[in-house]
Amino acid sequence: MKTSLRSPLAFFLTLTLLTAASILTTPAVQAGPWTKSTGEFYAKVGEGFYSADAFRTADGELISGTNYFSATTYLYAEYGLLDGLHLQTYIPFLAAQNKFSNQTFSDRGLGDASIALQASPLKLALPTAFRLEAKIPMYSGDRSPNTPGGVPGRGDAQVDITAWLSAGGGFSSIPLYLYADVGYQYRTQLTFSDTPRGPFSDGAVFIAQVGYNFFDRATLAVTSSGLLALNEDNISKSYITVGPSLFVPITKLIAVEADAYITPYSRNSADGWNLGLGISFRN
Repeated sequence: MKTSLRSPLAFFLTLTLLTAASILTTPAVQAGPWTKSTGEFYAKVGEGFYSADAFRTADGELISGTNYFSATTYLYAEYGLLDGLHLQTYIPFLAAQNKFSNQTFSDRGLGDASIALQASPLKLALPTAFRLEAKIPMYSGDRSPNTPGGVPGRGDAQVDITAWLSAGGGFSSIPLYLYADVGYQYRTQLTFSDTPRGPFSDGAVFIAQVGYNFFDRATLAVTSSGLLALNEDNISKSYITVGPSLFVPITKLIAVEADAYITPYSRNSADGWNLGLGISFRN
């Protein structure tokens, strides 16, 4: 049985998929516990491609029939303000397409940006850091009465505040490192939209990475990240992603980076995959 695009069910399911896809296109380029010193910087210009043809509802049901694809051009940067304190930012531009059997809808524009302060106040043998991050929608999220329900959305159009604790390090005997970030995401109802958002459930978040350096020429890593909503409802997403990444220095200042991931677990969220490629600069 086909559901009309104009029905409330189809509209809700479409928004659920597109909200999840917006979050999952965020690149896994978090700082980890290695906080920049004064004047140090890292910047990356990248492109990420995300595709999903199904998503899971709050009841775990797999819904298919919607083909979503997005290309995200982004800038990510870290800059050391003081020794043990750095600023980091992420600014994305999305071009998205939502394809049904008889119609295709598209949208493009700025997405959910983020800004964070990271500090490492404790001088420990094991690198540690604290980070406070805000997700800021760079769009209103309001739709005109004539906007079809199938037009891709860019996110939830509200502000999230996340507190992170990060720890990790390397080994002296082998060129291996690992780190883990854990945090609490407070999903506010603050929005630049005229339409109220949520309420969404707060969630526990994590990022974990293990990497190996090959002959000082390339670093291969495996990264997993996730968001687990604390309360089960019909709109708050949960997901876990996992996949490899590659860092290849070209010069002392420039490197090529690539990454990919899949989504082995999702709830109110898309089942999809991502491929990314970028060029990074550092001093």
